[in-house]
Amino acid sequence: MRTTGQVRPLPGGWVARVLLVLAFLGLVALDATGGTLELSSPRGVAELLLPYVPVLGLAIGPVPATAAWFVAFAAVLALGAQSLLVSAFAFPTILVIGFCTYLLPWVAAAVVAASAVATMPLVLVANPDGAVLAAGLAVLTLLAAVAGLTVNFFRLRSEHSETQVRELEERQARIRNEERTRLAHELHDIVAHDVTIIAMQARRAEFVADPDKTTAILDNIGRAAQQALQNLRSLVVLLKEDAPPTAVGVGPGDPAEPGASTVEALEMSGETTTAAAFVRDFHGVGDALERAGFTAHLTTTGAVSRVPTSLRQALRRTVRELGTNILKHGDAAAPVELRLTVGPDSVTLASTNVVATAAPISSSLTGLEAMRARCEVFGGELTAGAHDGRWRTTMTIPLDARVRPTTEGVPNA
Repeated sequence: MRTTGQVRPLPGGWVARVLLVLAFLGLVALDATGGTLELSSPRGVAELLLPYVPVLGLAIGPVPATAAWFVAFAAVLALGAQSLLVSAFAFPTILVIGFCTYLLPWVAAAVVAASAVATMPLVLVANPDGAVLAAGLAVLTLLAAVAGLTVNFFRLRSEHSETQVRELEERQARIRNEERTRLAHELHDIVAHDVTIIAMQARRAEFVADPDKTTAILDNIGRAAQQALQNLRSLVVLLKEDAPPTAVGVGPGDPAEPGASTVEALEMSGETTTAAAFVRDFHGVGDALERAGFTAHLTTTGAVSRVPTSLRQALRRTVRELGTNILKHGDAAAPVELRLTVGPDSVTLASTNVVATAAPISSSLTGLEAMRARCEVFGGELTAGAHDGRWRTTMTIPLDARVRPTTEGVPNA
């Protein structure tokens, strides 16, 4: 746990400061009217004011209060550490030591606490008959220091937890935005491909005399145009939802793609505009796992050609992430299952593997977060977790998937 180097302000703001000033005045007035001090002499005035000066210092801040306490304690010793003087110094000691060990940085607070307790035996040096007073003041000082340090410790733990949560939210937001940006670029390329097909088929229709073939060509043009329109709408939504990179802390040191270094072994065709190319990529992941020593069982069910091009591109990335996770965390001695199922209304991509018992490769979970963000973009659902000793990851996306706007803020999931 990192310790903070900042001095915290006094809780309560100006109200607390006013109360401390009033407490100082009240304590001084109480002693002044008690008749136990000779106020006609400078010594009497010093004995009246000095014990309570640290209270005024606390109204300014913990650092002035700490300095004022040690100065006042030295003055009490110099004045002989008389019983009335030491008794008057007890309340300011509890107040100042308790608050200062809470408000100061942890190391400084520990030094103040140790120094304050260590100086208590000096009361006996100044007043050999004040053993009881010295012991009492030492106990009060120790209790105040322990209380302040304890609260300080839990405050630091709370701040550390808040920092971790904030950093996690920023990292997850960055992953989501990076994934949306990649999808936007891919959709742009896919739309360009669709428009090219439309143009080529329209030119072909000019030279076809058979009405049936012309009708088929026009039907293909209509379907391609509808798909291009859907992809354009998805692209617009993505561009509207994208936040500026600086808003989520994207910098030169951020990885261009989660898991990229690990996934180099997974050979991809680089083309997913056709169903056949996507199936080759799917089996390419299985081949890469086989070369790494795994026994991979791949299953493809349904007509992959029914999966829209933009969705195939998202599934391609997911296949690669699944392969990366298996390579990093899977047990090569156990079989691995990869399943691609195209149903009537949705497509499901799933993997099952046994987690290795050896020390795993460190993971920031960015791959899983990227898959989750990619799935949510298309209105799908991702589940991942251990079941009966095996890790299962399942992504299900509707075949009529359209990019959906997000309602969340910059911080994830």
